Amino acid sequence: MSKKMLFVYNPMAGKEQIRNKLSDIIQIFCRAGFEVTIFATMGREDATNIVIEKGSEYDYVVCSGGDGTMNEVASGLVQLEKRPICGYIPAGTVNDFASSLKIPKTMKNAAQLIVDGSVFNCDMGKFNDKYFTYVAGFGAFTEVSYQTPQEWKNMLGKMAYFVEGMKHITEIKPHHMKILYDDGIVEDDFVLGLISNSVSVAGYKAYSKKKIKMDDGLFEALLIRNPKNPIELQQVLNSLLSKHLDADQICYFSSSYIHIISDDVVQWTLDGEDGGVYSDVEMTNLKQSLPIICDRRAYSAVSCKHIKE
Repeated sequence: MSKKMLFVYNPMAGKEQIRNKLSDIIQIFCRAGFEVTIFATMGREDATNIVIEKGSEYDYVVCSGGDGTMNEVASGLVQLEKRPICGYIPAGTVNDFASSLKIPKTMKNAAQLIVDGSVFNCDMGKFNDKYFTYVAGFGAFTEVSYQTPQEWKNMLGKMAYFVEGMKHITEIKPHHMKILYDDGIVEDDFVLGLISNSVSVAGYKAYSKKKIKMDDGLFEALLIRNPKNPIELQQVLNSLLSKHLDADQICYFSSSYIHIISDDVVQWTLDGEDGGVYSDVEMTNLKQSLPIICDRRAYSAVSCKHIKE
């Protein structure tokens, strides 16, 4: 009996490489016994809407695009009572989520992984009434991903984010925030915040020296206090480059719940896309809520459980 698959793809993602690979990808799925329905997105939230409307009719929902497309599909899946298995074929510029799950960058290899791989129940984040798969952020550099023109992303790849970020580094506005989390409260002026379920953010593997698990029900919170002088700024940069995260201006903790109250409105980004403007944000970790295919060899690196043989 054939398995039903909804294949959702963003034709504009990355360098539009899906246009030349679509036939090969569908052939891989059909040879594996899938009955495939194809849906091309044309605008914002198209992927979320089609998954909410049709997703429960399928055994698998597979998407191809960047982290934004993956976010939309996952946001639809998490709202379904009956959740099909998710597959991801990265076609964006940075693809942090795929990198953390060690999903191949070559599209045909990623498609084959969906046929041969293992199901990993990944955490997701709820952000007020929205969702994110791997990061919610504010402040320095976090606005870059959706402000950077798509043509720049296509030409320069990851470098586009950093080029654009450097242009705005002197314009950073600190936000006075009160942050409540599982183990306490912190209050200060912050210039950057990353609430993530990932070992890679904006192509930078910030937590490579930490044992990050993506199914443990915990977020990793990295917040940078406003540096008051060049010495403090250099200490922060050195800490980030060394990935020790031990500078006095860096606040790092794990938590299943985070409530952030700011004195002013703050622009947020969710999985690299515009997340909206808020002065009060509640984030809850939705433990093991996204069943997604990953490589068996990567399972031990991202899971707190042992893979079932």
